Amino acid sequence: RHVLLQSCVQVSLSGTEAAEEAFHIAEEANQSKSRFLSNMSHDMRTPMNAIVGFTTLLDNESKNPKKVQEYTKKIAFSSQHLLGLINDVLDISKIESGKFVLTPTDISLPELVSGLLEIITPQARDKEQKFTYDVPEFACPQVSADAIRLNQIYINLLSNAVKYTP
Repeated sequence: RHVLLQSCVQVSLSGTEAAEEAFHIAEEANQSKSRFLSNMSHDMRTPMNAIVGFTTLLDNESKNPKKVQEYTKKIAFSSQHLLGLINDVLDISKIESGKFVLTPTDISLPELVSGLLEIITPQARDKEQKFTYDVPEFACPQVSADAIRLNQIYINLLSNAVKYTP
C-alpha cells in the first residue's frame, strides 16, 4: 500500500510539474507574440504615415504632373511595403514555425534607396533632426534579393536611428 501511495504522489507531482512547465512555455509564447505584434504595429505605422503624408501632398499638388507622378511613386512604394507587412501578420503561423519564405526578385538598388529616403526623411524632419546621406554609385545597381525583407531591415534600422537619436 505504501509503495502504491508513493507512486501516486510521484505521478501527481510529475503531472503538476509538467503542467507548470507547459504553462511557462505558453506564457513565453504569448509574450513573444505580444512583442511581435508591438514591433509589427510600429513597422506598419512607418509606411502608413508616408502614404497619408504623400496623399496630402498629392492633393495639394494635383495640378503639377511631375509632383503627381513623384508622389504617386512614393505612395506605391510605401503601399507595397505595408502590404508585405500585413501579409507577414496574416501568415503568423509561418513566422511562429520559422518557415519564412524568401522571394528573391531583381531589384534596383537606386530605387530601393530612393524609396527608403522618402520614408525616413519626413520622420527625421518631424523630429527636427538633420538627416544626411551619401549614396555612392552602385557597382551593381541590380541585385537579386527579397525586396520586402530588405526594406524591412533598412526601414527598421533607419527608423530606430531616427527614433532613438535625440
